Amino acid sequence: MKGTHLTGLEGTNPLGFLAALGVQVAFANENEQPLLWWSEDITPHAVVNEKFTIDSIVNQAVQTFAYWQKSVALNPRRADGSNIPKADELKLRAQDIRSYVNQAKQCDRSGNLAMAMVAEGSLDKKGVAKPSDLYFMAGQQKFLGMVRKILTDTLSEDIETALLGPWDYKSNLPSLGWDVVDDRVYALRANNPSSENKPSNPGAEALALLGLSMHPVFASRDRTLTQGCSGSWKSGYYSWPIWRKPASPHVVKSLLAHAHYHPSISDRNRWYPSWSISFILRSPIRRSNQGGYGTFGPPETVWHSI
Repeated sequence: MKGTHLTGLEGTNPLGFLAALGVQVAFANENEQPLLWWSEDITPHAVVNEKFTIDSIVNQAVQTFAYWQKSVALNPRRADGSNIPKADELKLRAQDIRSYVNQAKQCDRSGNLAMAMVAEGSLDKKGVAKPSDLYFMAGQQKFLGMVRKILTDTLSEDIETALLGPWDYKSNLPSLGWDVVDDRVYALRANNPSSENKPSNPGAEALALLGLSMHPVFASRDRTLTQGCSGSWKSGYYSWPIWRKPASPHVVKSLLAHAHYHPSISDRNRWYPSWSISFILRSPIRRSNQGGYGTFGPPETVWHSI
């Protein structure tokens, strides 16, 4: 099947994978959304049906970014309009989580982002929201403020570079930590990398933020559970599927929910090929001992079709 090849969005990089999901999310409020699948190259890249050209994706993304950066999901307020303390860090108290999520539910698809970041009833030891496993910020970093800046300052050319590659790492806009090149292990360096500014690819970062909205979180007795993630907060994993047949957004959501690595799944050899899945990738989630900043480690193939 012919399609528009998004050669910059490589499926072996969590940032590229999330950004490809973001391409579909960008069209969520339109009458027609792109189908998404992955090329059969050694390093698979995202493909969408040819009706969705690079120009049309860029234009739609620009409009979506402008809308989302003003949305309730990225600008939490109490029902009376007052500010929520430490909202940009997602350090929400129980009553504020409820207000935030309830308001977000009244929105369109941008509201899904709230349900992908915090879950009602899931609090840490300090009594504030325990966020998604894909929340890699720590210390003084203000996640929502960083996201609003990325969405506001990302240019059309940044989006095109993200879609087509190669990524040039020329921007000083914030990084959300989802690129595997962000994994800078102190033990393998001559000096502490924490004070270095990380150049980023804002087009990919902005699209990946949209892709995050397809990973809802759930409260459990011990911690917040994130779709696609496993393990513990300090030592976890993110796994994701690579499929070869065109999939609508609803089908992609189903794949994300069911086609991830879990050692207890015994029938994967029967299920996954019937869903056109070629392999499952998994990256470790690493968090520093100093501050708890998160990064993805290099991915590994944990399942592949025979």
